[in-house]
Amino acid sequence: MINSSRLDDGAGRGKYSSCSYYDRDWSTLVASGALDGHSLPDLSTNISTKECHQWIYDHSVYKTTIVEEWDLVCRNKYLMSTVQSTYMGGLLAGSIYSELADKFGRRTIALVSMLGFTVATFSVIFANSYPCFIILRFFVAFFCFGCFLPCFVILTEVVGTKGRTLMGMLYQGFFSIGVMMLAAIAYFVREWRYLQLCISAPCLLLGLSYWILPESPRWLMMKGRYQEGLEILTKGAKINGGSLPQKHEIAVLLGRMSKERQQNRPVQTSGLQTVFNFIKSIMSLLRTRNMRRRCLIMFFTWFTVSMVYYGLAFSGGNINASAYVLVLLSGAVEIPSYLLVSWTMNKLGRRLNLCVLFIICGVACLLIMAVPKDLVWMNITLATVGKFFNAAAFALVCIYVTELVPTGVRNAALGTSSACARVGSAIAPFIVDLLGEVHYTVPSTVFGLLSLAAGLLALLLPETGKTRLPETVEEVEAMPR
Repeated sequence: MINSSRLDDGAGRGKYSSCSYYDRDWSTLVASGALDGHSLPDLSTNISTKECHQWIYDHSVYKTTIVEEWDLVCRNKYLMSTVQSTYMGGLLAGSIYSELADKFGRRTIALVSMLGFTVATFSVIFANSYPCFIILRFFVAFFCFGCFLPCFVILTEVVGTKGRTLMGMLYQGFFSIGVMMLAAIAYFVREWRYLQLCISAPCLLLGLSYWILPESPRWLMMKGRYQEGLEILTKGAKINGGSLPQKHEIAVLLGRMSKERQQNRPVQTSGLQTVFNFIKSIMSLLRTRNMRRRCLIMFFTWFTVSMVYYGLAFSGGNINASAYVLVLLSGAVEIPSYLLVSWTMNKLGRRLNLCVLFIICGVACLLIMAVPKDLVWMNITLATVGKFFNAAAFALVCIYVTELVPTGVRNAALGTSSACARVGSAIAPFIVDLLGEVHYTVPSTVFGLLSLAAGLLALLLPETGKTRLPETVEEVEAMPR
């Protein structure tokens, strides 16, 4: 662009800026005919510049985007990164659903969230300003977590112990399928409002959940609603071609359930007392030596694995890769990565497995430094390899953290780890967008170094694969590490 200022790239060459222009008397230059030729005139560059206030956007890939609609470029480029960070903030706020699902029921919270999610995601189509857009995206993420979490809990509570790992992996597998479908739909629909409409339309099918989604029988029985729980189990047995145990066996099970219900009956506390108890649980994670080491390492691990997970998915522009191809591969590699980690957990255990997964991911990210930007497929391959092992590590840390801490603070540890993960995923777009402007390899280098650090720190953790879960902090402290 002739009116753009020229920047030195550090190698004696220059490139025109998209954010500033030379403060010349352009009207006089045009009138003089100096700009009529096929080549640019030799004009002085030793003059002041001004910031651009209008831009011409390239429509060869995307027809319409929120970047163009609200000019999220140059000094406003950070607002583009904020879009994804706000979404992650919505997921973090959605952590409240764990408490709500325990109090009001898994099915109730899931149905309310599905309604809210459908309304929010369709509302995004009509967003007429940037603040409105990010607020609606926040609620899309908030209600999305409310759909995900209760349904996952129902799934784990209606299958046997042996089936929980398989069903959990299958549940995550459909997330990967959704990512791949998103890439395919976005490839054919290049206008952002129409794309939002296309990905929102399937949400209407969530209405069928009102008739087909059952409440968790275990939750019903823990609330003393035994008859309702038995009706759901009877219906499930009929569909599966099975039958319930004999009446006397059911009576024994209900007796055990009633005893457990009495033991776990929640104590009524004030809101202030609830906050105090939560803070007390968090402090107990860091008060003693072994617990402090375990939890700080896991917090860093969750922060890193989430940052790299989303950062690699967003990094297509930095390595000249097609965003459609990178997102498609990003989703495709997750399914085999889950199968891999299911097998390696039995072979290598938790500690060594996590170390190896993080180190391979880190090395793949760091190797991008040695690959020229023009070798697009080589960079895509390295990014995909990194995502493959990162996704496997993500699945592993979800299990590992629950095995490292005692029962009384397990929810607190999982909730704090999840919060650290959301912080990492919120920072990821800023690393990709802003540090990517410095050099295309800076984001991948950051991801690689953090992954290597997380892998080495994992060696300081104990192996938990074949050990009994600790019940108290004292048990943890009595262990070597």
